[in-house]
Amino acid sequence: MTSITRLACCALAFHGIVATSALRADPSAKPGKPAKPAAAAVGGGDPSEARARGLTLIRLGKLKEAEAAMKQAAQARGQSIEALYDLARVQFAADDYQKSRSACRALTVKDKNAMLSDLCMARAFLVWRRASRATEYVASALAKAPNDPDVVLADADLKRVSGDLEASKAAYQKLLSIAPGDPDASFGLGQLYLIAPDNEAARRAFAAALQSAPDWPDAMFELGRLESGTKAVSLLERAIAARPNWPEARLALGAARLQNGEIDAAEALFRDVLKANPKLPLAHARLGMALEAKKDFQGAETELKRGLEGLPNDVDAALSLARVYAQTERNEDAFAAYRNASSLEKTGSLALVEAGIFAMKLQRNTLAQAFLEKAVERTPKSAAAQARFADVLLARGEKALAKQHYQMALGGEGDVDRQDVQRRLAALK
Repeated sequence: MTSITRLACCALAFHGIVATSALRADPSAKPGKPAKPAAAAVGGGDPSEARARGLTLIRLGKLKEAEAAMKQAAQARGQSIEALYDLARVQFAADDYQKSRSACRALTVKDKNAMLSDLCMARAFLVWRRASRATEYVASALAKAPNDPDVVLADADLKRVSGDLEASKAAYQKLLSIAPGDPDASFGLGQLYLIAPDNEAARRAFAAALQSAPDWPDAMFELGRLESGTKAVSLLERAIAARPNWPEARLALGAARLQNGEIDAAEALFRDVLKANPKLPLAHARLGMALEAKKDFQGAETELKRGLEGLPNDVDAALSLARVYAQTERNEDAFAAYRNASSLEKTGSLALVEAGIFAMKLQRNTLAQAFLEKAVERTPKSAAAQARFADVLLARGEKALAKQHYQMALGGEGDVDRQDVQRRLAALK
């Protein structure tokens, strides 16, 4: 999938930091030793079952039910520090710093020096987006339990949000060596590769997370945004089925449908999100993109501008606005918008290529060459960029250089009409 709805991941990325695996072992268990048998729950229930249910509910995003299950388990476990930490997990997943700190106070009162007290404080500061404050607590927890899966995961997450990507990758891989198939480790690696960026590696990582935790909506969401076609739609529909009122997932599904040419269905989804979230910039931007595809340029411009007011770095909306200007013959506005979109498009060259094509249509070949030179500099392996650069070189009479770039286009990556390129190349012989 293109970068459509990429900005929707920001809040979710931190949610991925704090969501804990339903498969992770009880923290009270020591390496090489079985976990202590749990006491019977009030009412005859098994506290281990209540805990497992709570962890599963956290992963599903059903936090009220998760909290009830964890409270039941904590009562049955005598309010042990392990049970109190499990209660804190609910607040981490809710992304609520104040409630996270409050939950951690119960641990520090019980045993300020316990590893889980350190880990709880680290997680609370990560919820608060204070990686520097979390560092000392992660270091202390690591000193006490260097191979505890939750501690290693916290260390990997901390390094990722701190920008130490290589160290973060090593920590996630360490977790996978301790707990092969751990979904949180794979999910964290996926988020890491989105930063890198390496979308193919991210796709493999999120797929591994989903394989280990087949009902995890976050993994479905992230993988769905990286896939395309019916696969993307299916994954995102499953994520929404698990969390029906999830605006980011609904917007991602609309984007997938828009990419598939299902314009009316996409528009309906975007409008539905706006009914519940009328001030959500991403929803306005995506509705604008759908209207641009429908050639409702006036409506598209209004919605795209509303979206960009709140999310000025949204490359997809910026590019769509450039297309609106181009199709309504506001040429200078279009070129300015294409330049803005290209500055936001850090790794791709779609905006530059489209700007070059538009300039050629206006017979402004010098300007077209400037855009397309930048495109091939930024993405030398792009077949589309090389082919369109060859086009403008040919238009300017530079046949030998055009031939060279047509050949590069044939060996390049991505979508391009290779038969057309081959015909153009053959005409130069």
